[in-house]
Amino acid sequence: MHTVYEIGPFRLDGKAGVLTHDGVATPLGARGVSVLAALVGRAGEYLERSVILEAAWPGIVVEEANLTVQISAIRRVLARVAGGERWIETLTRRGYRFVGPVVEVNGNPWPPAPPGRERSNLPQLLKSFIGRERELTEIKKLLPGTRLLTLTGTGGIGKTRLALQAAAELRNAYRDGVWFVDLAPLVDPELVPNALAQVLGVKESVGEPLVKTLSDHLRLLELLVVLDNCEHVLDACARLAETLLRESAGVTVVATSREPLRIGAERTYPLGTLPLPDPQADARSIAESDSVRLFVDRARQHRPGFDLQDQRARAVAEICVRLDGIPLALELAAARVAVLPVEQIVRLLDQRFRLLASGSRSDLPRHQTLHALLDWSYELLDEAERQFFARLSVFADGWTLAAAEVVGAGDVITQDDAVYLLIALVEKSLVVADDDGDRYRMLETVREYAREKLAMTGGANAVRERHCQFFLALAENAEPNLAGPEQASWLQRLEDEHDNLRSALEYCVAAPGSDAGLRLCSALHWFWIMRGFRAEGLDWCVRVLDIEAIDKRTAERARALQAAGILAYHLGDFPAARAYHEDSLAMARELRDQKGIARAAILLGQLRLRQGEPAAAHALSEEALAISRNLDDPSLMQQSLNGLGNAALDMGEYPIAQSLYEESLAIARERADRVRIAILLNNLGYVTFLQGEYSAARTLHEESLAIRRELKDPGGIAYSLSGLGEVALQHGDYPAAGAFFRDALSIRRELGDKMGIAELLEKQAAVIGAMGNALRAAQLGGAAERLREEIGSPLTTEERLRHHRHISAARAALGDDAAFNRAWQQGRAQSLEQAIEISLKALVDRG
Repeated sequence: MHTVYEIGPFRLDGKAGVLTHDGVATPLGARGVSVLAALVGRAGEYLERSVILEAAWPGIVVEEANLTVQISAIRRVLARVAGGERWIETLTRRGYRFVGPVVEVNGNPWPPAPPGRERSNLPQLLKSFIGRERELTEIKKLLPGTRLLTLTGTGGIGKTRLALQAAAELRNAYRDGVWFVDLAPLVDPELVPNALAQVLGVKESVGEPLVKTLSDHLRLLELLVVLDNCEHVLDACARLAETLLRESAGVTVVATSREPLRIGAERTYPLGTLPLPDPQADARSIAESDSVRLFVDRARQHRPGFDLQDQRARAVAEICVRLDGIPLALELAAARVAVLPVEQIVRLLDQRFRLLASGSRSDLPRHQTLHALLDWSYELLDEAERQFFARLSVFADGWTLAAAEVVGAGDVITQDDAVYLLIALVEKSLVVADDDGDRYRMLETVREYAREKLAMTGGANAVRERHCQFFLALAENAEPNLAGPEQASWLQRLEDEHDNLRSALEYCVAAPGSDAGLRLCSALHWFWIMRGFRAEGLDWCVRVLDIEAIDKRTAERARALQAAGILAYHLGDFPAARAYHEDSLAMARELRDQKGIARAAILLGQLRLRQGEPAAAHALSEEALAISRNLDDPSLMQQSLNGLGNAALDMGEYPIAQSLYEESLAIARERADRVRIAILLNNLGYVTFLQGEYSAARTLHEESLAIRRELKDPGGIAYSLSGLGEVALQHGDYPAAGAFFRDALSIRRELGDKMGIAELLEKQAAVIGAMGNALRAAQLGGAAERLREEIGSPLTTEERLRHHRHISAARAALGDDAAFNRAWQQGRAQSLEQAIEISLKALVDRG
């Protein structure tokens, strides 16, 4: 017995969390009902906001704006009655008062049920409801206008628990109650009507189909039926639901299934995993995640004192992420806290099917182990679906339909079959389709199960080979487009497939014998540079080149050596880069590969220029230009001209360098090669700067920066920022110069680019010295000097002159050579990280 209020044509049951209008539940969430109940319970009184907030959000600190939102929602619902929106009065900045008609009704708000019949058979809910509050509110809003609502999702996602909670909270919204039908134990689909009849107490009539008897019984009733676990008797459930909805106007059906019933009246509600925490966040933020809240609640059932300290919070967050936010998996893992610390649970998740092997005895058998849960779904697949499902496990972090058609085909499955099999697996909740429908993935737990099935088939190697070849083709198609008008979209495609490309490379290393790994490294090196994966890319090159089985003198190996050299160069490891490029050039000469010779000569020339050998760089670029003109290859011509421009610049021949850069830029623009356009704009900005044309230099650097930001090229962005910093420094705008250099240094630090870091330490020394901190400038100068010695990259002639000028100015301003020299030696003794931190802090402090 509890108090229910009649508010005109509305009935408010605060305990049940339901507001009905003429017997139909309104789309007002649980919080809104709680707010209204607080006001109606003290009708005629002004209630302060704090009182209402505590009643509706007990024990939770929330913004007052939440109350304003709920009041607006309540007024919209009450407006169904003329003037109802004015039943809640506002006392500005203080609170609210309910002034509408209120009548208390003590007891059951509905007419008594017929003798001998209850209004519900819902099982008692033994566990608290956590993490689906938003979904619960949405479902309660949907049901008044929906005859058939099917909750879909993978096994263990919480469909049954959500359906039961919604049914329990809407119990009084249906005159003749809510009824739960568990179909999981059924083997024979023909028994589906019998299961409903047994729940409702309907007896079979001799000579009459049971479905007709049920329809006749339900024709004048108003009730909600929950058909739980429909997936294995799907067709029978669809037939029954369609008949009941057609013949009984007062019946509403909520179904739970791993795939839709697919009948006309159906509205599906896909249920996703619980929101995941950020394992790097603080304990308080982690504790707010729904998946963590569920884990902690269930863990306390086994260890009442379980709490979230900093380290434990991060471990729990990792558990939630590794288990995809699947409620059942989280509950099984939480049970392990009775015997294991959470850090140990994290370590054992690689064997999750063994770790999560037993749940509550009150659970269904398939819910007692994670493996059994997936077995239930797998057994419902036909043979083609099972094969396709297992093959999809080779994808890492998702795939496209085109990839599935190639990798999933084979034996009895054709490429044309792939789309239909993929649709079937999505509908059965074993595959998740992204919102835009262009990409698909498996939850990691499901993927691990599918990998196990693939291993059992004995065809895993063939599937992985198809996977490798598909992504090799993607990488090689992308490579020429990384320097064209569609560059941004191709970079994004490679970014989307990065984990699949890593998986393909791992396969090449684990199963040597082909040149696929060499070709992948060659095709991907520019992507790795532009997207900031330089160290990882070099590691892949080294691993692939070290495979003895493919240690042959081939064009593919020569190109992989070039890729390794480029990556080493961009990481500031000049000795390694030179060795790779010299090996590549020697191999290309031996193979008489003219393009290979030109490419290797350009790259080796660029490196030797950075090592202080401009004459050698000029000779190598001249050789490359002659070959490229003979081959009529615009790309090689453009790169050769740029190399010659760099050499001319280093030798102080600025007009010649500018002319060469402009000729190279014209070719790059004609080819719409935005990467090279940005590089050459930057180079032109530098040479115009050296010729005193500062305004033109700034414009060129800004144009280069805009392109590089559009391409999301971190290394290029750093170069352009550095150029803008140089211009600001020349103009005496030290705060602006310091900000440009600081941002560029942060990028170089993240990329691990030692050469770029050395240059920026020198530039920042100039800024800091000009701002009056000569000792800090000396420390940075010493750190940069030691770093250049370490990587073998001396200053160019022009760089040396300008750096000497800035350092001399700082030394003179200090007026104490001994102190300056001590600071310089201190800088040389610092670690790289110490030098970076000092420079960043100094610029912030002074800028």
